[in-house]
Amino acid sequence: IDFPRVDTWGPYPKSMSKDQPTLVDLFAGCGGLALGFHQAGFRTILANELHIDPATTYRENLLADSKDTMIVGPMQKVLRNKDIEELGLPGGEVTCVAGGPPCQGFSLAGRGNPNDPRNSLFKEYLRVVRKIRPKSVLFENVPGFANRYGTGLREHLRKSLNRMGYITDLRVVKALDYGVPQLRKRFFCLGVHRDHLNSDDVRLPLPTWSQREVKTKLTARKVLEDLDVHHIRGGYGSGMIDGPENYLRPARTEFQREMRVKSGRTVKGHTWNTRIPNHGDRVSRRMSEMLKGVKKEAFSGTDLETNKLSQRVLDKDLVPRLTVVSLPDDYIHYNEVLPRTLSVRECARLQTFPDHFRFHGKRTTGGLRRRIDVPQYTQVGNAIPPRLAKVMADGILDRIT
Repeated sequence: IDFPRVDTWGPYPKSMSKDQPTLVDLFAGCGGLALGFHQAGFRTILANELHIDPATTYRENLLADSKDTMIVGPMQKVLRNKDIEELGLPGGEVTCVAGGPPCQGFSLAGRGNPNDPRNSLFKEYLRVVRKIRPKSVLFENVPGFANRYGTGLREHLRKSLNRMGYITDLRVVKALDYGVPQLRKRFFCLGVHRDHLNSDDVRLPLPTWSQREVKTKLTARKVLEDLDVHHIRGGYGSGMIDGPENYLRPARTEFQREMRVKSGRTVKGHTWNTRIPNHGDRVSRRMSEMLKGVKKEAFSGTDLETNKLSQRVLDKDLVPRLTVVSLPDDYIHYNEVLPRTLSVRECARLQTFPDHFRFHGKRTTGGLRRRIDVPQYTQVGNAIPPRLAKVMADGILDRIT
């Protein structure tokens, strides 16, 4: 798929709608943040993503009428200041510049590396904000951004935005508090320019879900049950890498109905990205034992021994105690008839991507290809949950004039 470079773009149309809020989406990924913003009424007028696979997913799902809005390549090369000038984005009129720079250097989940060159990309985000001068900004990252290594990155971010005229609020939030069925935590910084602020201060949105709602509506079964049909379809290796594939069960819970609002709530509807792995006998037996409560340590010295550091079993009657990551074999489905890991679609459900959202590229990858490819599982795991992003977008619209 050919994607435009900035130097082949025409100036941004001067007839920018005064009514519809606009988004410039940096480090855009597959579009989790943008989907939430679109649900709140925004439209993307410029998106930048380094890798072709998530860029394709974003473009095909969210930019059907304006596919040249996506620019692929390193921000420091394809979105230089002169490139932004050539785009003709009207200064001070863009509603929001949002972005979540690559976070591997900050992450608490991996080894982290304070000298990772990707850590400087948040400064690129600030450069673009300074050039475009949007009404609001949203910066997102892993919790480790706030305090790891004592580098003062959080304070640098706050002071830089304040000097540009933005009133900010920044803290770590729990996605679960906003209706996302997992234990994901993210660092957010929300800023509104003082010239466009309709109140005395800026506050990140308060939780939108009570603990009671979370415990009763977001259990693994209520989130995933209608997708659990692989033992009917033919077992391991069933489902489709792309699709479409028809549903075999109707949507029965409030969450399922919301995820299937466009793809169809009956068995006449269809979805995408449903393939599960073709597990071998040894892996299947190990997962079966873990579903019975056997701990990994018990496999030591047996043919079920594994070097895998972490693998958790979903409890069907509890909120999934996990964070969706890019490795598909970190979690075991609660289905005891067919012990297995999750499909891309099931991971997407846990991230609150609706079932009509179609992920492009390879399903998974391994070895050295992990440095190059951004397969479907990785796209899902790297995304901001759309349901959380919508709350942030609504909060921005509540604060700006």
